[in-house]
Amino acid sequence: MLEHTFCHLPGIDVIEEGKLWDQGILHWDEFREVLKEKVKSPSDMHSRLLLDSLDFSRKEMGRKNWDYFFFALPNQQKWRLFPIIRENLLYLDIETSGLGSGDFVTVVGTYDGKDFKTYLRGRNMDDFPEELSSSHVFVTYNGAAFDVPFLEREFGKKFKNRHLDLMYILRSLGIKGGLKGCEKALGIKRDLPYEVNGADAVRLWWQYVQYDDQDALDLLLKYNREDVVNLELLFIKAYNLKIKETRFFGEVIPEV
Repeated sequence: MLEHTFCHLPGIDVIEEGKLWDQGILHWDEFREVLKEKVKSPSDMHSRLLLDSLDFSRKEMGRKNWDYFFFALPNQQKWRLFPIIRENLLYLDIETSGLGSGDFVTVVGTYDGKDFKTYLRGRNMDDFPEELSSSHVFVTYNGAAFDVPFLEREFGKKFKNRHLDLMYILRSLGIKGGLKGCEKALGIKRDLPYEVNGADAVRLWWQYVQYDDQDALDLLLKYNREDVVNLELLFIKAYNLKIKETRFFGEVIPEV
């Protein structure tokens, strides 16, 4: 999708981009050929700027400098990066002891598309910032307002990782209702003995702490794993729905 994208170029918004697509200009290479003709006119400075910006985009993509595209793309269009930065994505979800100012993180779950990791308070939670790479791009649901600020307070540091919050991508598709509601709307099922929610996660933590209830801890960790791993399928489904809003619906990602 990125190479069909022009709305990151100077003076081109999604409306102008749509007009280019309507003209049959669908790819960076095609747009480059059009601009090469236009820059033959010395007075067409905007076309020269666009051509230089397009060549710069190609160079930065070759360098895998995704920071450039995070900066250049409008916030509502950053979903287009998904296939090309997929190896950098780190799906993330936390559990907490409650929602008050004195509450703390109890579980951090991460998934990179291959491996799931659990960081548990009292065991290995301090390993989380140590094992985090600056190249990781966080993927969360409502993490911009909840998970990341909670983590920053927990560890006393700012996480400068790029971040894609699926809540806003899904809302742009008209899909709301919290993480579980979005999963249900998109046909994603959970593998849990019964329906668990955020309040249950708090209760399970304190049940584990106060009574050394290993069953409660196991269920809490399984719940967190479902939260985290399902984010990948949620992103794939959201991306495919966004693609179908464009003329590039043939480029959907298999839901495997």
